Amino acid sequence: MTRHYPLFSMLCFGLALIAALAGYFLWQRFYAREFSCHATLVQHHPNETLNLWLNYSVSGGRGMLSMNGHVQNDPSKKINRKIFFSVRKHNSIYHFHSQKNIRFPDDNVNDSWLEKYEPDFFVYPDKSIYIRIGEQQKGNYHFTFATLPAYVCSR
Repeated sequence: MTRHYPLFSMLCFGLALIAALAGYFLWQRFYAREFSCHATLVQHHPNETLNLWLNYSVSGGRGMLSMNGHVQNDPSKKINRKIFFSVRKHNSIYHFHSQKNIRFPDDNVNDSWLEKYEPDFFVYPDKSIYIRIGEQQKGNYHFTFATLPAYVCSR
């Protein structure tokens, strides 16, 4: 029995090491790490130009987005919303699902107007969006919708 004890110990250590490495790689693929960042976004459309400021805060399986801005052609049109959402991650693809969308009193654009320019996730509760988020240097994040790079979100 004593002759097999070192071999058995090495086997147990090897299996524990493999389990730890597998757990780490699964955690890296599926756990949405905590981050906060902000982005300035100017969207040019045929009849409108939107100036938006986006502030993201993600922690584990939850997130919050503050979306503020105005319409350049008509500065009286103000956007001021807070979106609470759940987060799931698979590699660098994040699935955001809006749970609660709050419009503040100074937000005076109709949802039907805003949905022409923004994905439903940014307008209505219980809507989803898939975003590829790549971490860059100095804590910046690159947001890509489908195959279209959208903006860099900075700390």
